[in-house]
Amino acid sequence: MDYQYVKLVDGTPDSTAKIQGTEANGLEVDVTRLPSLAAGTAFAGKVQLTDGTSDATVRNLAANDALNVAIVDGAGNQVTTFAGSGGSSATDNSAFTAGTTADTTVAGFYQSTPTAVTDGRSAAIGIDENRRVKVSVDASTLDLAHGVADSGNPVKVGHRVQTALPTAEVNNDRTNSIADEYGRQLISHISPGMQVWKSFNATTTQTGVVVWDPAAGKKIAITSIEIGTYGTTAARVILFFNTTTTYTEGTHQPVFKASFAPSATVKPGAVQSFSPVIYSATADAELRITTDAGISIDVVVYGYEFS
Repeated sequence: MDYQYVKLVDGTPDSTAKIQGTEANGLEVDVTRLPSLAAGTAFAGKVQLTDGTSDATVRNLAANDALNVAIVDGAGNQVTTFAGSGGSSATDNSAFTAGTTADTTVAGFYQSTPTAVTDGRSAAIGIDENRRVKVSVDASTLDLAHGVADSGNPVKVGHRVQTALPTAEVNNDRTNSIADEYGRQLISHISPGMQVWKSFNATTTQTGVVVWDPAAGKKIAITSIEIGTYGTTAARVILFFNTTTTYTEGTHQPVFKASFAPSATVKPGAVQSFSPVIYSATADAELRITTDAGISIDVVVYGYEFS
């Protein structure tokens, strides 16, 4: 049934007239006909509709510019901290504890002195004060010093500059690879600073005369020899290593043997480079020359000394 307001004076409609909705005038509203509230606690703003109490955990969206989102776990509980049942904190490195089994997204943090972590536990990568990742090796196996017993796998790729041959190491030791002062790796040759040369001349018979006397405790390595003859006296020439003037065939170490017969028109000689070089087998052994006649001869020798 529809109702409208009319003026009592003339019966015309009056939209401004109002009748109070009370039981006395028959306009009372039956609120029991409103639909029932959904199961659970419902809120209007921050007021609980069931009992009119305020719920302080519900944010006042009108007082916030951005939309607030509540995060709940699998059981429907709101997660208010990432240290609880909803997960673990990964906001910064202050929440990370080294040596724990908890997950972490921390990539690295500054460690002046890194501490050990138990096998199977998580650990952050250590960085230096310039945020460079720290990389180190096990000093007992990889980062070994020159001249100590070898172990582990080799990792060195650089060379050490040597302008004089280093001291020999014992069998099965690890050694540094060496290069000359220009960075060229030394395999079987030498740096210019290691080179030694000797020049010898004779016109009379020689018996174990010294051509090259090495430094105390050193051995001679010969890389090349040049021999030239002149005059008209023929002779057999022998160059050898020994600590005395004696040359015994099959006993003392020979370097060069040849016979030369120079004449007024022919001046024989020899030029020879050695690869690999000729090494003296004995420390302190001199390079010596013996001739069986007074041949006129020039000898030039290049090489180096080693321990």
